[in-house]
Amino acid sequence: MLVSACGGLGADQSGTVCPAPSLTPIATPSASATPVTYGFLVDRAYTGDAKRSPSYPWPQLPRTALDTIAGALAQVDLHPGDSVFGAWISHNSNDVREIFLPLGQIPKSAVGELPAAPEKPKAALNQLECNDYTARVRAYNAAAQDWQAKVNDIQQRAAATDAAAVNSFIDRAQAAIRAASPAQDPVGTDIFGGLAVAGGVFGINPGRHKLVVFSDMTDTVGNPVRPDLGQSDVVVGLYHRDDPSDQSTGQKDWEATFRKLNARTPVFLPWAATTADKIAEQLKASGR
Repeated sequence: MLVSACGGLGADQSGTVCPAPSLTPIATPSASATPVTYGFLVDRAYTGDAKRSPSYPWPQLPRTALDTIAGALAQVDLHPGDSVFGAWISHNSNDVREIFLPLGQIPKSAVGELPAAPEKPKAALNQLECNDYTARVRAYNAAAQDWQAKVNDIQQRAAATDAAAVNSFIDRAQAAIRAASPAQDPVGTDIFGGLAVAGGVFGINPGRHKLVVFSDMTDTVGNPVRPDLGQSDVVVGLYHRDDPSDQSTGQKDWEATFRKLNARTPVFLPWAATTADKIAEQLKASGR
């Protein structure tokens, strides 16, 4: 007897050579998250009526900002590979001495190379191969379960190491922030210099960039520098000017300015709405 096709022997009406045994699915490790660099600029200048408002006397703005940053860091869902820095806004914002929280990065766990996943068996070509194929599937399922158990164990240990690294980083950063001591700067307010510091840090750190500025956004120095903020997410917190009209105009002007600096349209939070929870919410809203 001649068989015209290898699949013809014993094939059912649906064309299936032999019933396919179920294969154990394998969950492969997901790729690491895109790193995020968080920058915080805090105005320590003491110039202009807005900063001398009796409602918010010195040093309420910088001290409130520092407390808010410390609280927000524990809520922004930091990951290994993320970086954080903080600097003062003063009359000379681009001076390295204005950095109160040096750029720090959360270390990634040193995960060893994962074992190679078992190769799925090729489907049977004809009914004569069904028994052998079934045996290969059984062997594959056993190997897949063993592989998955090993990978899960490696990932669980890496996750525990990463969580410890994140918690340790937050503890150190919060300690440094709470130890910072803002001094009055009566000379002037160089906001563009502070933005240049942030832009420089963002430029050498790949991934997403998020900037929080705590200030009334009254620039008195007129620094000609115009940094490229490269599509950074921006939040302006503790935003307050005594004159409501000036506050509204200032917000519109800075929205336009940030767009010219290639940042996304900023979110402005008035003083009463600036809390650690709200800052963290805004930082997480744009994703990673």
